[in-house]
Amino acid sequence: MNLQTIFTYIFFVIFISTEMWIKNKTKSNNVNDSADKGSRYIIIGSVISCLFLINGQFLDFVPHLPSLTIYLGILISLAGFALRVYAVNYLGKNFTLAVQTTDSQQLVDHGPYSIVRNPAYTGSILSILGLSITSLNPLTIIISLILLVLGYSIRLRVEEKALGNHFGKNYEAYCQKVRYRVFPYIW
Repeated sequence: MNLQTIFTYIFFVIFISTEMWIKNKTKSNNVNDSADKGSRYIIIGSVISCLFLINGQFLDFVPHLPSLTIYLGILISLAGFALRVYAVNYLGKNFTLAVQTTDSQQLVDHGPYSIVRNPAYTGSILSILGLSITSLNPLTIIISLILLVLGYSIRLRVEEKALGNHFGKNYEAYCQKVRYRVFPYIW
């Protein structure tokens, strides 16, 4: 068994464990009134599409990156998991898997949320992108990035509308202060 296969199995264990932890930690935060509009399923679909793409050998005709690149992918992926867990934990009761707002919800603008508005998404994207890098296939990496950007762009529009409606001018001020949604100086 090669390093790429071993990491892929480890990735799935970490990914499922992390998502189960987040779901369990945040289940009491959910309310019946959701503004999600199915964006949660778009994210799930883009992630699953990336995983199929990474796992399959559909694009094997493309020259592969050097084998040492696997280590870069592993580091990026693990950093992404750590950032996602940190960001979710930092929000505490304000974090939900579905897009929703409550009267008791507070606008968090410090910690990782003072750098980008959606550090949990940053972590998710990095973890999947890191795994795609371990495929050593540049085309797989590019297509995975495109799928993730499309999926999260849709989610961000839905979420920002809900937060803007709920927090009004405070959210507008926050967006002016923290200009980047996911990656500093990029997006």
